[in-house]
Amino acid sequence: MSLDLKTHGLFTQAILDGLKGAADKEGYEPDGVVTADELTTYLDKQIPELARKYGQTKDEKQQLHFVLGGRNSHFVLTHNPAVAAKVQKRLDGLAELARSGKISEKFATEGKDLLERMPRLKAQRSLRQAYQQLVDGSLTLDQFEEKRQTILDNTKMKRTEALDFAQKVIEATQILKEGYVKEVNQGQLIGWGIQGLYRRLDERIPAAIRTRLKDIKDLGEGDLTVLLADARQHLGVREDLDKHRDIDITLQRMMSHLDPYTTYIDPETKKRWEQEIEGKFRGIGIQIRKDAASDELLVVTPIKNSPAYKAKLMAGDVITTITRESDDDGNPLATPEVIQTKGLPLSDAVKKILGLPGTRVKLTIRREGVEQPFDVEITRGQVELESVLGFHRKTNDDWDFMIDPENKIGYVRLTSFSRNTYRDLLRAMDNLKRQGVKGFILDLRFNPGGLLDSAIKISDLYIDDGLIVSIRPRVGREARFSGQHAGSLLDFPMICLVNGYSASGSEIVSAALQDHRRALIVGERSYGKGSVQNIQPFEKGEIKLTTASFWRPTGKNLNKSSTSGKAEDEWGVVPDKVVKLSSKEREDLAEHQRDTEIIQRKDQPIVKKDKPEFKDRQLETALEYLRGQIKLAARGPAKRAG
Repeated sequence: MSLDLKTHGLFTQAILDGLKGAADKEGYEPDGVVTADELTTYLDKQIPELARKYGQTKDEKQQLHFVLGGRNSHFVLTHNPAVAAKVQKRLDGLAELARSGKISEKFATEGKDLLERMPRLKAQRSLRQAYQQLVDGSLTLDQFEEKRQTILDNTKMKRTEALDFAQKVIEATQILKEGYVKEVNQGQLIGWGIQGLYRRLDERIPAAIRTRLKDIKDLGEGDLTVLLADARQHLGVREDLDKHRDIDITLQRMMSHLDPYTTYIDPETKKRWEQEIEGKFRGIGIQIRKDAASDELLVVTPIKNSPAYKAKLMAGDVITTITRESDDDGNPLATPEVIQTKGLPLSDAVKKILGLPGTRVKLTIRREGVEQPFDVEITRGQVELESVLGFHRKTNDDWDFMIDPENKIGYVRLTSFSRNTYRDLLRAMDNLKRQGVKGFILDLRFNPGGLLDSAIKISDLYIDDGLIVSIRPRVGREARFSGQHAGSLLDFPMICLVNGYSASGSEIVSAALQDHRRALIVGERSYGKGSVQNIQPFEKGEIKLTTASFWRPTGKNLNKSSTSGKAEDEWGVVPDKVVKLSSKEREDLAEHQRDTEIIQRKDQPIVKKDKPEFKDRQLETALEYLRGQIKLAARGPAKRAG
């Protein structure tokens, strides 16, 4: 419930203030209108500030809000009365210049558009200021025309640059034509790219280009190159397309028409994706989020064995200041960079804390129970992410993989299939074997997948010899991956937990376990991703394209998108024992799993007040089944009478 203020709730008060003009902030001055994106930006900043100011309890200070849509919408919601008269006066002045014949109709129309609304681009804002100066009398007409022409000249793109853009897009389409799982038309790909680029920028496609788009499927590569160059050159030099963003947007919008998994990964996203796949990154090793109560950085948890863990950073610590002595490339700074985290966007904070191994960063910490803030200096290193988790952490922060010591039932949760997952899973299973494991639960809920090789190795660990998965490309021979008997763990009953967020590698493993009758599958139907993606380096980023489909040992495909997606269709992995959760239970499960990952302070564990004890019905079903199987095995074979 929204926090009550004097006359309205917190959210209502912020909405009213924004619509009255407080949200009219985009650009160098208010322009007299409040747009949907301006209001969204205002609410994102104002609501947390109001909550911190008027909230009495921690929960009240941390009240959250959600805005659905609006972030990219420039739709006018209302007018700002504080500046409406000033804006109208300038519009009237512009109209008078047009009526008196001092400016052309072209200038009158262009100026009206610019004076009515604050443009988004820097060049257009400079042009708006020139029109204001003309109307206000601080620029003569000759001075205005000279200034206008200089601004427009600076936005013109060279033909060579436009052709370079076109050639790179053409190269991407060639990769798609050669490797994509289905046949694609190069012209259609280009059409999707151009239309997507203009739509993303909220720009109208010129009539001459729109006409050529109608027959684009029949155009040859030379004509497509010219069309791409014309489309790009028309948009000109602008800050929302610099630093490779014109190619990023074009390729991403183009590939969005193919399937959900084929896309262009830009260089910045590539770094984050590599961390997930490789299972490691360069930094200090903490999970952080914004602290709603202070607007500073809150340490959710240090990562086991990371530099932050060894430096004794703790869950619940608040980082008030980041001090850097070197830049992103590890070069020493002339003077240390001191950054206050209050008001600092989370993404910017992460960039400041990350860095090259061997470089140092100093964090100023405020810790509950410690009177004064203190500094912690940490040397960055390679941080390994945990993808093999147990039931809960031991006192030494290692994972406990024995969920039921009395019945010797083990439990492992895999969060992904990264480079190190198989290695770490072997260590966990060795730990359980030493304890005499008699039953085992493999939890793949919320696991989105990862490396194919990792999923195949993990499947092979639990099944006897036989087919694990088949990979079928559009062209070329089918690849079949089979397991080997040596090293297989077969002497205990097993449960595999899945849900609607278990995808890709999770489905390869659970389908193999089900088809080989090695494990009982419990939970909810899996996601239904039956395709394989290949990664190709491209323009400092990567093209991730679907190249094949994968098929379970029984010869069935898991792909939901190849069916109508109805419940009666065959897709995904359907559990042997279906245990459906409500959306609230599913959210609570995800939160409970995140909570178990936190490395708690030993002196003051974080306890969420008034939170009922979580009951995992799917896990309880798995435990009940395994306990029954273990009891049956303990009775031994029945004796024959006679």
